[in-house]
Amino acid sequence: MAEYYNQQSQAVEFLGNIQKLVAAMKDCDVVLYQAGADPHVHDPLGGWLTTAQLAERDRLVFQTARELRIPIAWNLAGGYQTPLRKVLDIHDNTMRACAATY
Repeated sequence: MAEYYNQQSQAVEFLGNIQKLVAAMKDCDVVLYQAGADPHVHDPLGGWLTTAQLAERDRLVFQTARELRIPIAWNLAGGYQTPLRKVLDIHDNTMRACAATY
């Protein structure tokens, strides 16, 4: 149980820093964003973000880049859990976040 709370504390801290991390790239010609699914809590590689937190990560990345007028190119990556539909749901959420932002 303590590990779960530690992971959630890390997740909250990580999500709270995304805008600052993206803003640090404001002088770049383009940001390359690899929207990985392997940070998911049920991924066998040992992720720590929930589905909702991954969706929030994507929303924050896209929204911040748009607000700062930073061009962004992105790809879907990772995700090794089964059934595959779980990975595809995470990737679908990334596409939704991009479409909602742009």
